Amino acid sequence: MTNFFSNINTAELDTIAREIGTTLRDRYRIDVSQFKEKYGTVRVYCTFGWWNLHSLIYPGYHFNRFPRWLQRLDDVLLGPIVHQLGRFFIPLQQKAYRQQYARAIVKYPHHRTAILACADWPEYLKGL
Repeated sequence: MTNFFSNINTAELDTIAREIGTTLRDRYRIDVSQFKEKYGTVRVYCTFGWWNLHSLIYPGYHFNRFPRWLQRLDDVLLGPIVHQLGRFFIPLQQKAYRQQYARAIVKYPHHRTAILACADWPEYLKGL
């Protein structure tokens, strides 16, 4: 019995995941916690919006890179403001998420199933 994913080039899928994940993180400031190839599928784990100033400036970093005084200021004063502001950007981030997946499918049409199989937010990818 053959597995559908047995003939897939995992290095190429890892490249696809890296392209999607780094573009979402660096260009669109989406908090991408991880991207990888796993079991012949592309996995990009992300959340939309910003929780505080740190998540806006350093998306994808779980440990705070700010000095201690700025961490406290961010938690108390800046964080709630940035969080409310980030709510307005969620639709734009969701559109960017769909756009990056669409670009990956156009660039790698032979991996369409592997790209879409385990998408973190499949509700935004309907019709691709």
